Formats: sequence, C-alpha cells, structure tokens
Amino acid sequence: MGASEAMSLEGIAGWTLSAVSDRIWLTEENGGHDVWLLPGQRHLIGSNGRVVVEPWHGKGGGACAATFRLLPPPGSCWRGWRLPGLRPRSAAVACA
Repeated sequence: MGASEAMSLEGIAGWTLSAVSDRIWLTEENGGHDVWLLPGQRHLIGSNGRVVVEPWHGKGGGACAATFRLLPPPGSCWRGWRLPGLRPRSAAVACA
C-alpha cells in the first residue's frame, strides 16, 4: 500500500493479516476495534464485515508505505483460490 492508500476487504473472517514492512492500522466492522501492527505482528480477522487497512503514520505523521500479508484459514487452501474482491497483480500468488 502506498503512503496515502487504504484498502477495504470483506468476507475474510478467519484469515490472518500480518504486517510485513512498516506499521499498519486496521479496523473491523461489526464490533471490531482498532488494531495497530508492527512488522512481524499479526491479527486474526474475527468477522465477515468490512476490514479497512492502511499505513500507520504514528506520532511523526510522516508518509510511509506499508506491506501486509493475508493468510487463509488453515485447510482452506486449494488450487486456484482467490481472496474475495482482490485481484493479484502477478502470478506469484500462491498458498503457503
């Protein structure tokens, strides 16, 4: 995600979102709360409502880009799976 971008995802209950580079902020619709993640930290998505993710600028307010990873629930991976509403930019998307 670019420094001033936000991403909205839906229908990903049970998926795990982890911060890869820099810090991110996310919030879940339907009773969720604000979550701030540092690189290496992760959060299990609890509801199928909308999840908003964006770079976390912190106290300094400086612009920064951020990378995050979404991991499907264990046992849900099959050939040709796709994250609802997200189109991968490359063929390098695969199950782990």
